[in-house]
Amino acid sequence: MAADKKIARRQGAWICFQDESGVSLLPVVRATWAPKGVTPVLHHRFSWKRMSMAGVLAYRHDRSRSAFVFSMTDGAYNTDKLIEFLTELRTHFAGEKVIVIWDGLMAHRSRAMTAWLATQRDWLH
Repeated sequence: MAADKKIARRQGAWICFQDESGVSLLPVVRATWAPKGVTPVLHHRFSWKRMSMAGVLAYRHDRSRSAFVFSMTDGAYNTDKLIEFLTELRTHFAGEKVIVIWDGLMAHRSRAMTAWLATQRDWLH
């Protein structure tokens, strides 16, 4: 982290911690009380199974400003959806330099992501 902070200070960049998470509004199966021999049934009106959210917690190296940026998508995040999210992130930060710190998700290390990142070095580290 110290090396990224030094790079951010030299470049005047935002330091961004990025991650994804799945969300679902379907009811969780739980134990409950019911008369003997009667299985309780949960009714719901949700028409989708799963969504995912990608979020970035960003701050300036001198802690003068911070931001939280997020986006939601149907299904799970893959390389293409993450590239779209990072493109939206670039628009949000209006061309300022950005350092993204993320975990070891395969979509972060895929060939397509590596190739795309190589073309974004003017603003993304």
